[in-house]
Amino acid sequence: MASRIRALLSRVRAQVADDLRSDPYLPFVVLLAVVLCSFWFWHRIPNFATRDEKSRLLDAMVPMGRMLADPSIETLQQSVEWSRVPFGPTLYLFGLALLPVLLVAALVGDLWAFTELGYPAPEFGFYPAWHTTPEWIWTWSLVFVRLFNAAFAVGAVYLTYRLGTELRNRATGRLAALVLTLTFGFLTIAHEGGEDMPALFFFLLALYLVVRYVRAGDGTTFFAASAAGGVAIAFKLTAAPIVLLIGIGFVLRAWGAEESTWSALFQPWLVVGGALLGLVAILAGYPTFLVGAVDPVFERLFGQSVARGNRVTGPTAPVWWWFLRGYFSGLGLPLFFASLVGVVASLATLRDRATYTPAYALTLLPLVIYLLLFSRWHDFRVHHLLPTFPLIALLLALSLIALRERNPSIGAPVIAVLLVTTGIYAGVGVGGYASMPRDEATEWLQDNADENATMEVYRRDFHDAAVPHDMRINHLFGPEDDAEAAAIVDCPEYIQLGYRDLLYLKNGTYYRNGEDQREYFRELLSGEYSYRIVAEFGPRPPNFVPDRPTPGSLTDLFHVGLVPQTDQFADEQELAENQYTVILQREGECGYGRFPPF
Repeated sequence: MASRIRALLSRVRAQVADDLRSDPYLPFVVLLAVVLCSFWFWHRIPNFATRDEKSRLLDAMVPMGRMLADPSIETLQQSVEWSRVPFGPTLYLFGLALLPVLLVAALVGDLWAFTELGYPAPEFGFYPAWHTTPEWIWTWSLVFVRLFNAAFAVGAVYLTYRLGTELRNRATGRLAALVLTLTFGFLTIAHEGGEDMPALFFFLLALYLVVRYVRAGDGTTFFAASAAGGVAIAFKLTAAPIVLLIGIGFVLRAWGAEESTWSALFQPWLVVGGALLGLVAILAGYPTFLVGAVDPVFERLFGQSVARGNRVTGPTAPVWWWFLRGYFSGLGLPLFFASLVGVVASLATLRDRATYTPAYALTLLPLVIYLLLFSRWHDFRVHHLLPTFPLIALLLALSLIALRERNPSIGAPVIAVLLVTTGIYAGVGVGGYASMPRDEATEWLQDNADENATMEVYRRDFHDAAVPHDMRINHLFGPEDDAEAAAIVDCPEYIQLGYRDLLYLKNGTYYRNGEDQREYFRELLSGEYSYRIVAEFGPRPPNFVPDRPTPGSLTDLFHVGLVPQTDQFADEQELAENQYTVILQREGECGYGRFPPF
């Protein structure tokens, strides 16, 4: 087994070296992917881009800290089981990213930040743990986490190139990789830490290995595909279609074998061995399972996976609206319409013997499976559509390269126009990371607020607000215990309102409702209670009322596909339009009758 693994890794190195040597354009595509995936990757640091990014990092920090403070089997079990949900290999990945930070903390005398972390209280999104831990620990932990994520994103671009090469030729692979690199929805996921991008990488790796197995029939490649597929599923359950694709690949290989199909299908050692490898990869990917907590893992695999389709995280709207919203935002309108035509037109390439039909089937089928899967959900977000982006890029590249070969005078200009328009959309979107309103608001508070000033916010989670690491905060959302209530300042120096706070001012929103809250915010913004606006970041909504796309409205969606970083419905990583922030400062004495209704 060890010799087979070494041989496989040797082939991988040889393939990468051959691609970089044989295709003079590939290094530039990879370099572009590196630049776009990592541009301003430190946005929001030391705060978090998403709730998942924070919870995954704490999932790794808690076991490391508890084991340093009290090394024992019982401590290991309890600290691993503490995690929000058994989210698998992100604990290993984030733990690896934390290792250099942990070593430096031991050298500079800040190891207490890990050993005294304990089991953090969930107040204000674990704000007490974030506030008391040295800022540099969060900064560098997130730097390594996001660089790891960007590396997986670049790896996904390369695997898309390999799949395109298998699908037709290097030109197809190159164009598919370039289209994926310019897909804004792909680039947004590259700018956060989490499980989505690693899951995509291993999904594409497994898919590529299946294609190679169909072509060559090598058992080691089949086993490697099964293991990679298991790792992908452990990272993200939406990678589960890879199981069906591996099975289809096995049948396609048997169908094209020189021996009889039934003889080729009867390979129990291959089927059982691959299934066991995939299962081991899945279970080993859940640290919760390895420490003996079996029930949460099976609930995650068989309970939550089924329930997700009916869970409401966004407004009720037709499923076509959710598809258009996700793809308009993730692709931009030019790439969306080109993809729609390109995927359909790719069917015509089957008549061309240059197209490798099994590879085409293994590219088209997962796209169909994902579209059918999401069509049964109540709602979904852009990151759920992530696995479909490279598949769309491959089918689009296949059609465009075929068009260019048949009619260069039409194909070449079409490709050029598509890449330019998509590049502008993606470039403007990625460039927006350098001027995020919450980052600018945080810097303003750091520069202008007094050292002992207190700021009041009305969010459930501090990652949803512009919060300097060392600033005192009044957090009023939800009930407080006695200690929290005693820490609240009656008349804080500053009050902060964000885009989602202002949703209370919009009639009929599914997300924020409450007449008391609406009246309080309107009075606050109009100068009541001795507070006045001193700073704003991002474009102010008209009369402070957010103008969101109406659920179910097609015309409202076109803005989403023309302007990147637009308003999102419950997407984890809030972008520029969702980050409008207004800071109010108290003038003189505390105003009478200020009772925030939270």
